[in-house]
Amino acid sequence: MSKKILIINPGPNFQPHDPSFLEQYQCLSKYFQGTILSTSSEQEDFYIEKFRYLSLKFTPKNYSFLVFRKFCRQYAQAELGNNNRFDLVTSYDPLKTGLIGAGIAKMHKTKFAPEINGVYTSPSEWLDDSQKLSNQIKKRIYPLIMRYVLKRADGARLLFKEQIDPFQDITQGKVIVDFRRAVDATKFRPVCEKKEILFVGYPFKRKGLDVLIAAFKQIASRYPDWTLKIIGWYPDMTELNSAINNHSQIQYHPPVNKDEMPEHIGSCGVLVLPSRSEAMGRVLLESMAAGKPRIGSRVDGIPAVIADGVDGLLCEPENVEDLAKKLDTLMADPDLRKKLGEAGEKRASQEFTQEIYMDNLVKFYDTVIAS
Repeated sequence: MSKKILIINPGPNFQPHDPSFLEQYQCLSKYFQGTILSTSSEQEDFYIEKFRYLSLKFTPKNYSFLVFRKFCRQYAQAELGNNNRFDLVTSYDPLKTGLIGAGIAKMHKTKFAPEINGVYTSPSEWLDDSQKLSNQIKKRIYPLIMRYVLKRADGARLLFKEQIDPFQDITQGKVIVDFRRAVDATKFRPVCEKKEILFVGYPFKRKGLDVLIAAFKQIASRYPDWTLKIIGWYPDMTELNSAINNHSQIQYHPPVNKDEMPEHIGSCGVLVLPSRSEAMGRVLLESMAAGKPRIGSRVDGIPAVIADGVDGLLCEPENVEDLAKKLDTLMADPDLRKKLGEAGEKRASQEFTQEIYMDNLVKFYDTVIAS
């Protein structure tokens, strides 16, 4: 009989009927069975072959960590009462869902392996809204929660090798792996090349948007036919508007639907992600698949997906002059843009496919279960 896995993923932004989501669990069903617990805009309960997707209805008024924890634990207790034990519990992060996962793994006396999808110990995580009490609390408590969860884990999936280095004293002997998710090359593909620097993301300081705006302003007058396009969700536009300061070559574009992103990425000239902290940066994989040259900060997990001078360029984090130099290099050289973009597209087709991701995931689950 297939080993049974409980997967705890937060919502409400999951799209469980998206073809890529369905494909992942159709592939996993060849090796495992199990349940995915989440939240979504509607309460849902359906099967993806051998996996049951079960979601709690999310509304801002009725949702909290304790409500979702109760939902997950009640399901796990019911399964235990029916003598259905899980062989592995995994969670999206080592924080809230990690706490839930560690508790359920203890309840089922089974293995536990969270994913690590952020750099929660970086000071740069808390630069935005640094004076908010909630952020000050998170800055202090998140490393403590991570230590608690990782100490109780049998393994962890990282996005880059050094991601949990601060916890080496409690992760020795555990199954620790690092690999990236797949990118859908059928959606992200070259469309055209506009003379456009594209930035996608939020929040303002952690993603280094202030650095990018300052760098672009340094060289914009030399390239009057180029623009900087910023796509992101900024509920308070004060800081962003102040940085742009009505510059004629900088455009803010409101956030777009997920289905619209391939068009924006596939049409840009260069994609830039100058983050101060970044576990990976999914837009870096998407723009790679779209054959676009990329510039990213030499920080955290970004160098794992940009080979400097081969399929993109790396700049020093927070260094306006260095980023301006890298922008200047690419904006002035269409042949280099084409060379880096084609190398990235080739790498994406060889390294970030669904088949490779699923193979890595299955091996990881098998290894933790057998550990």
